[in-house]
Amino acid sequence: MLWLMYFVFFLYGSVRGPLNFVFLAMFLIHYLHRGIIHPLTMRYSSATVSLGITLGGFFPNCIYHFINADFISNAIFDVDYFYDPRFILGSLLFIVGYITNRWADLKLRGLRNVQGTAGYYIPYGGMFEVVSCPNYLGELVQWVGWTLVTWSLAGLVWTMFCAATFIPRSYHNHRWYKQQFELYPLNRKALIPFIF
Repeated sequence: MLWLMYFVFFLYGSVRGPLNFVFLAMFLIHYLHRGIIHPLTMRYSSATVSLGITLGGFFPNCIYHFINADFISNAIFDVDYFYDPRFILGSLLFIVGYITNRWADLKLRGLRNVQGTAGYYIPYGGMFEVVSCPNYLGELVQWVGWTLVTWSLAGLVWTMFCAATFIPRSYHNHRWYKQQFELYPLNRKALIPFIF
């Protein structure tokens, strides 16, 4: 997906302002992690899981990456937009979401290495105290931030697609945890603290 963002941004887009490059960097930082670092560092139960995830999301991601790359490479923003509340709040949400997602992924990775076993364990600590899937929550917060910071329909469509993916996944994972572990914390929700 990184190549698609570069291709559309540099060959198809027509605007090269500072904000356009900031938005490109934000998107690329996420996908450098999600597309390259994450699959290489996570310990999946099977070697084909990371390949399946990549192939399963390939075509929808191409569409959404294209519309976001098209937007950020053609949108004209005033330099004062750096001080706009949408930019500030959106950037903060993007960063907090990224950190939450990355932390949760590393926590889950660490559980796969408990005394060299391949079993499953209940994760504890941080956002795991209130939701079963803080990795999905973090990424969803990140994309809400993206929608706000770009103030675009392209960002909103991407965030809605992510929500449509993360809501059922988190529900399924939450239900699985509750079925597998008799002592699973009753106060945890699937994705949104205290709500769902």
